[in-house]
Amino acid sequence: MDISINFIIGVLAIVYGLYSFIQRKVAPQNIEKLQSMIERNGEKMANSIHLFGYTILPIVAGLLLLYAHFRA
Repeated sequence: MDISINFIIGVLAIVYGLYSFIQRKVAPQNIEKLQSMIERNGEKMANSIHLFGYTILPIVAGLLLLYAHFRA
């Protein structure tokens, strides 16, 4: 099995998404981007944007890249 760029980026994206999710649960006050979003957009909207952009999107992109790697 050859390791492609899709595999490497896919794994890194999934790890980043999971790290972001854990960080949001453990210490959300330490995430500067989230705090600035809360100030600008309100807590509910900021949490939704951050959850989608920094957790769900990287995990889905990583899964798609892994699918492309294993399919090829």
